Amino acid sequence: MKSIQDFVQNNFSLTGKIVYSILAGVFGTILLALFLTTFMPVYSVLKFIPWIIAFNTLLTGYSLLDKTRNLLKYKHISAVCAGISNVIISLGILALLFPYLMGEYLFSIKDYILFFIVGIICSGLGAILAIKYFKLEK
Repeated sequence: MKSIQDFVQNNFSLTGKIVYSILAGVFGTILLALFLTTFMPVYSVLKFIPWIIAFNTLLTGYSLLDKTRNLLKYKHISAVCAGISNVIISLGILALLFPYLMGEYLFSIKDYILFFIVGIICSGLGAILAIKYFKLEK
């Protein structure tokens, strides 16, 4: 795991580091949602989607600042934008997968609003956590 992190930090550009952080959260959201559908009905999994999005956007905000360190000027705004991107991509993929799995759309407009609010708040909290951690590290 350490060699992958060294490779990412040394060989990717700023854009690559941002995309890597976002995709890590997206794959986490999709994999956790699909994993839960193997044990529970899809309707039961819908209750856990906000928690899954919260965890993975928190991870995205933290990971973005971990990978880029001092390369970003507006750290908090960048982390929130990365969290929003994570939510958009994740919900897009889930909105395509759930009709295939269930035969109907499972998300309403209220769900999308809730997911975006959770994503914005948690990615911001991930950024705050990363900023405080890196200040302690100095």
